[in-house]
Amino acid sequence: MARDMFYPVMRKMMEDPMDMFDRLGWGITEPFFEKGFANFGAKVDLYRKDGKIFVEAELPGIKPEDVDLHVYADRLTLSAEKKSETKEGSDDKNYFRSERSWGKVERVISFPAEADPESAKANFKNGVLTIEVKEMSQDKAHKKVSITSEA
Repeated sequence: MARDMFYPVMRKMMEDPMDMFDRLGWGITEPFFEKGFANFGAKVDLYRKDGKIFVEAELPGIKPEDVDLHVYADRLTLSAEKKSETKEGSDDKNYFRSERSWGKVERVISFPAEADPESAKANFKNGVLTIEVKEMSQDKAHKKVSITSEA
């Protein structure tokens, strides 16, 4: 019972151990990352609907042509790059704060069931990439093998 209560907290700490320091306002991770890169990442939703697996990934400020997507039977790989809008030496702005993120993000999303890579479709709208893949039917996922015996 106690394990169920602490599991989400422990999982979050294992995924991003430095996050708790940032949430406390200590900002200790900032010096370890390139400016603008510390908070950049693709947040995803993974769900099943009507025999299909859907992945929705937030990629704000990224152009569809800057996204590389590969779908396999057990996972998908996603990589994208948001380029910095400032050019060193040519920017005459005197920033007081710069929180906008840029950089490269790569994610591997495992599917909860075997999928058919040939059926994959992807759509990019308002900074959200939606990937749709049909689940492999159980009939195709296995084969019954008859056994013969020799006397």
